[in-house]
Amino acid sequence: MNGCETISLMHFEAFRLNEPELNERLLGSFPELKSEFEDYVSWQDGMETGAFLTYEDVFRPYIEHALATGDSAFLERTAVFIENLFLTGDDYAMSVVYVGVLEGLKADCDNDRVRAFLKPVTREQFDELV
Repeated sequence: MNGCETISLMHFEAFRLNEPELNERLLGSFPELKSEFEDYVSWQDGMETGAFLTYEDVFRPYIEHALATGDSAFLERTAVFIENLFLTGDDYAMSVVYVGVLEGLKADCDNDRVRAFLKPVTREQFDELV
């Protein structure tokens, strides 16, 4: 060669959680949602139903109920679950939590009560919402 080294570049494809994976994670962490989830997706695309929809229309009402009733165990599980989705670094998963969960909580719930149960990364995202 002419003194130049050949550099081999590996192609890395961005990891992205898809609808079934996000829905399965939700049901795996919150089995109590299963019946309502199945009813909700039965007239749609099953596990392929958009996670924005399932997180907003199935998961978020449970969070709002837990906030209203002071169900600290459910709120702690929720906080860990959504924090872990943010920590994946997966843009789609983070968008699902941001739009499907946090935006509605910000608009419909006492923001101080919401902030109190969130973990640090999620709390930062929540605080950035207008």
